[in-house]
Amino acid sequence: MKRIVWLVVCCAALSVGASDRARPREGGIITSGIVGYGLEVLLTKLDSIEHKLQKMQTQLNEYRSTREGNLINVEHKLENQATPNTSGIQERIDATLQKILQQVGQVQKDCSYHKHTLQLMMGMPENSVHTTLKQDCATPSVEEKSVTPTSAVPDGPSFFSCKDTSSNVSGTYLIRVKNGSVPFKVFCEQQKFEGGWIVIQHRYDGSLNFYRNWNEFRDGFGDLEKEFWLGLEKVYQITKDRAHEIIIELKDFSGNYKYARYDSFEIGSECERYFLKNLGSYNGTAGNAMSYNKGLKFTTMDSYGKSTAQCTIYRQGAWWHERDCTRANLNGRYINALNWTSMFWYDFDSYRGLSFSRMMIREVE
Repeated sequence: MKRIVWLVVCCAALSVGASDRARPREGGIITSGIVGYGLEVLLTKLDSIEHKLQKMQTQLNEYRSTREGNLINVEHKLENQATPNTSGIQERIDATLQKILQQVGQVQKDCSYHKHTLQLMMGMPENSVHTTLKQDCATPSVEEKSVTPTSAVPDGPSFFSCKDTSSNVSGTYLIRVKNGSVPFKVFCEQQKFEGGWIVIQHRYDGSLNFYRNWNEFRDGFGDLEKEFWLGLEKVYQITKDRAHEIIIELKDFSGNYKYARYDSFEIGSECERYFLKNLGSYNGTAGNAMSYNKGLKFTTMDSYGKSTAQCTIYRQGAWWHERDCTRANLNGRYINALNWTSMFWYDFDSYRGLSFSRMMIREVE
């Protein structure tokens, strides 16, 4: 039993240690050279942790086999005596060992996830995407760039917004941001909050990986009928000339529902890194967690500034990050856990992962 306790303590220490190493110093601004060195150190430490975990798992399996053998011997000695059956003891020991092995497996999984992220970052020069964007911004036609469809232009009537449709049925519709522009599909929510909403993000079952690069967040990904991200360029084109509001719906794994509503919303262009240009007054039940993101540039795993480089690892979700990352992380990992890499809204329930997120914008008069 002492050995079990010792193993549990070791598991907890390794888990906490791995988390602490990933946490950034508040207010720290890291130069490119230091980031590279720091990532190499983290990779080395993660390798060491993985080795220790593998060794620990082997020891646990050996201990389990030894314990089972000892229990069999005890049962043989006591089979002719009027003593309680030892099967209950073995079941409790098996359950405890199984729990420990699951915890070790989860820590190993987290270590591998962090290691993969670090290896991706080490292969990318800091601000590499940002440098390309600066060159694009020098081109006069960037501001008038139209949203280019990834496939053939769909047929059917198009509207300027979801509010313009005469239907009260939620589903996919074609919209165009102005006369002569290329129409594209959006999902219109026509029932909740009096309808007329364009859904720009939807997550509800974790089936879609949201840990994506800059180009994917710019262009959009997923299925409009399932989980998806509409695309920053589309959102920019929609909000740049006409006033919009935004509402964010949230739900935890216990079914508790809350929302946050802001009476204005607008983002900048790609050359401005889609910074959160306007976020109006808040009302709702979820808390004003997004107010901290106002004026910040959008950050992805391969596009970040010096002051937000650590957030790629620390939050594991693309967002409008600041130096101290964010209090809203709706593109984070889809996990039911108290973890700062999860899909969380801090004012809802700290870093507790959420089961549902839907971001919607609507034109205002």
